[in-house]
Amino acid sequence: MTSPALLALHPVRRTARPTLLAVAHGSRDPRAECALADLVDGVRTLDAELDVRLSYIDHSEPSLSAALQAQREAVVVPLLLAAAAHSKGDIPGALQAARVANPLSRLTYGCVLGPHPLLLDALEQRLAKAGVPPEAAVVLAGSGSADPEANADLAKVGRLLWEHRRGGPVEVAYASATHPGVAEAIERLRRLGHEDVAVAAYFLAPGRLLDRVHADAAGCAVTESLAGTEAVVRLVVERYAEALAGAAAMNCDCCVYRSAWPGHEQRVGAPQRSHPHPADQR
Repeated sequence: MTSPALLALHPVRRTARPTLLAVAHGSRDPRAECALADLVDGVRTLDAELDVRLSYIDHSEPSLSAALQAQREAVVVPLLLAAAAHSKGDIPGALQAARVANPLSRLTYGCVLGPHPLLLDALEQRLAKAGVPPEAAVVLAGSGSADPEANADLAKVGRLLWEHRRGGPVEVAYASATHPGVAEAIERLRRLGHEDVAVAAYFLAPGRLLDRVHADAAGCAVTESLAGTEAVVRLVVERYAEALAGAAAMNCDCCVYRSAWPGHEQRVGAPQRSHPHPADQR
């Protein structure tokens, strides 16, 4: 499956375009930094004349705040699979602070990566690489969040993955923050009579949570993270192009900053604040 908007997207040969400032969560795991650096290198290969930089919300350097200080004009593309606290609070807060510090700066904010048909392509590529047949049952495992909308987005991706495959059932599981967990989802599929079960890892890069998925997989095949796929590289470029064209539209109807979800009522209308990156505290 290929996004119709992507059909006209080819490596661009214009000049004076803003920097693509990609921002990832960050990890203490060096494997994560390597995977994300490879993703950014893939973007540079796809569009050799685009200035692409990588920054982080936490743990890794440079911090988003430090990277913004070096940019007068940039399109910020979050390397995040779902809209949650980092995309709704941390990144907008950092952008607001950067605009206050430099009123002449021109900073544009792009959409998070998912849900998107290209992510389904990436999941399919990983399932095929792992030798998972279409008729196998699949557990789609994501990170999990305290944000109800982010958890619902993973459930949406699970349904879309089934529509994409039209094979065995797809159950959704979360590695943290909420339920069901991976082991629980696998057990449910086993009880329903599915012997061939695989886990599709809905993570951009390796790290602690993906390691937890492997530990809970009960011997089931677990696919690789998604950053190394061509589909994700093309998606990053598409998110940049959308933002540059002023078409980075987000559905905010279910956002915790707008809707009073149980346990999150205090966040409605709350100001967007940037996460304090350790490097910025020195």
